[in-house]
Amino acid sequence: MVRNEHGLHARPGTMLVNTVKQFESDITVTNLDGSGKPANGRSLMKVVALGVKKGHRLRFTAQGADAEQALKAIGDAIAAGLGEGA
Repeated sequence: MVRNEHGLHARPGTMLVNTVKQFESDITVTNLDGSGKPANGRSLMKVVALGVKKGHRLRFTAQGADAEQALKAIGDAIAAGLGEGA
């Protein structure tokens, strides 16, 4: 769940995308409280376009050799507040 006061705007979105780009796996993110359409986790524009607000639930999927590590890193980044505090 997103706890950032202003949702997933440009700054936390950039932190999320930068985390995703550290891995080779294909990673998608879906706003479960939005359209429900998955977006490429490597695209800041697509991530921000999900319209994620505070309290929205996200689903991440990863496919590839480092998928497990990627999902853990994404979870850790979100728990840390994506650069805006927890």
